[in-house]
Amino acid sequence: MPPVRASACHHDGTPPCDETGLFGEALQARIRTRFYYVDHCPIDGRRIHMNGAGEPLALKAAVQAGAELASLPAPLEADAPGYPAQAAVATHGWEDLETLLGASHGRLWRAPSVDECWARVLGLALEAIPPQSQVVSTALAPVDESATIALRARQRALRTATVPVNPLTGRLETPDVERWITPETRVATLMHTCPVTGMRQDVPGIASAIRRVAPACFILVLGAHHAGHGPLDVAQWEVDAYVVGSEALFCRPRQGFAWLSRRLCLAMRDAPPSGLMPPRRDEASATLASITEWVAYLDWLGGHFSTAIPRRPRLVAASEAIQAHERALLQRLLHGVDDGMPTTSVAITTTTPRLSRCGLQGHPRVRVIGAPHARWRDGTLAFDVRGIEAWEVVQWLAATGISAQLLRSPEAERLLAPFGYKAATRLSLSHYNSEEEVMACLEALEPLLERPSKGQGGKE
Repeated sequence: MPPVRASACHHDGTPPCDETGLFGEALQARIRTRFYYVDHCPIDGRRIHMNGAGEPLALKAAVQAGAELASLPAPLEADAPGYPAQAAVATHGWEDLETLLGASHGRLWRAPSVDECWARVLGLALEAIPPQSQVVSTALAPVDESATIALRARQRALRTATVPVNPLTGRLETPDVERWITPETRVATLMHTCPVTGMRQDVPGIASAIRRVAPACFILVLGAHHAGHGPLDVAQWEVDAYVVGSEALFCRPRQGFAWLSRRLCLAMRDAPPSGLMPPRRDEASATLASITEWVAYLDWLGGHFSTAIPRRPRLVAASEAIQAHERALLQRLLHGVDDGMPTTSVAITTTTPRLSRCGLQGHPRVRVIGAPHARWRDGTLAFDVRGIEAWEVVQWLAATGISAQLLRSPEAERLLAPFGYKAATRLSLSHYNSEEEVMACLEALEPLLERPSKGQGGKE
């Protein structure tokens, strides 16, 4: 997708982003004021937050709206004076979520968490298909998903297949998925964005390929790691379920939400799926109020990039601008910034260039996991440093005031295995991060990369 072009300017005439999609200084400053603890931790002090995939920061308005509602006494009777007001908040929240997702048909449901929501949707789809059908998942699937599919496969004589991840790109390529699909495929699951590599799958392209071979297949998408990084248009993607969590939308408290297509809703035969709760006006008003605030924030941001009067195009414009800004930041993290200095001198050509100029991808000791570009990345990348353990890299960054994530859990090891690693360092950005923070991260890493090698890093 080309960089977002500004269709509006600030009052002083400055555009909201540059030619690469990076937010302008004035707009970036206003964005940062709308999130809690964007440049410091209340416990650890000043720091740069580059752990958005692990724990994204919270939108101030979303937390405040939810907290205000949560503090009110719950109206016990439908005719109590406070009931209509709280019911209206919930109703608006569901409507706003529909608009955000592009859910022009189908139904929305909720569960206490995104993991539980995904498990319930998957269980519903597996129960709705005939015995001996084929179920196709991917190597990016959470371990709980694999266990659920294996259990149901034994109970209902289902055949299963797992699509491997491409070790060169770090994502699922459409032809690779298509090879595993047969006319008997009745359920196919996708993770919109890999939490390790940050690589986004081409959901519309993959769904279209699946439909050509298996038109009756239920296509389920877990969007927990994509929802806050790019536009959503679930009704146009030819999928049957899309699951997100409120925390991915910078909201609190945590809640899982699922959109189900008409086809999948019909498969329920008028019986609500176990564990999924339908939209109700008297429940979850705090979470839904925070969703409304996130949509209002996108509406405000989209107004800098679109003059459209309907709200939905402004939300899409905001999401595209977020995606372009994060891509521009990742481009700098991967490839550095050309500062205009000459590179022809002997001193420069015979030594490793500064990290701020070559980026992580250009340093001989660093291997970025997945494709060497930012095109398909949703704000996240993972990397290994030859001769330095991943935990040392994370500790070094923490000591310099940068919050990164160590990937060393059993789940992370499973996702890293196709790339030949047991551990890695993950940097994950959100649109509130700035170019200055990216450059500070590269400068902080440079002294570490000059240390002598002690081993193989996170290589198996």
